[in-house]
Amino acid sequence: MISNFVKLISTFDSDSLKELPNIYSPTIEYEDPINKVQGLDHLHLVFEETLKIFSGIEIQVKETSSTDHTAFVRWLMAYRFRKKEYSIDGVTHLEFDSSGLICKHKDYWDASFPLYGAFPMLGSLMRAIKKMATVKIPR
Repeated sequence: MISNFVKLISTFDSDSLKELPNIYSPTIEYEDPINKVQGLDHLHLVFEETLKIFSGIEIQVKETSSTDHTAFVRWLMAYRFRKKEYSIDGVTHLEFDSSGLICKHKDYWDASFPLYGAFPMLGSLMRAIKKMATVKIPR
């Protein structure tokens, strides 16, 4: 079950999206820090738009852990956005239905700096907030 997902994200491109019906339930519930959708058609649209917005996407699977009905995948995604290169560490939590298809997919990653930081005004604001929120360790 998890091997199909790992193969999908390891070769994440428009051709690999053809495999979605073999990996995901038609009633898939998908959520990441930006999107929350239900249904295979909407998931396909999210992935398709992601491939249009970000170029050169490469996802490297770092670690997996699974049981019969749930799995966690730790990954590193590298991509280009607005002519700059970025990378995001993330974790995906998957739940499988009785037929082995993914029925719930939730991605955990920090959108604040890799994505919002790409915009000058937002980037400055995010850096200022991070500086204010950083705990000062006495020396």
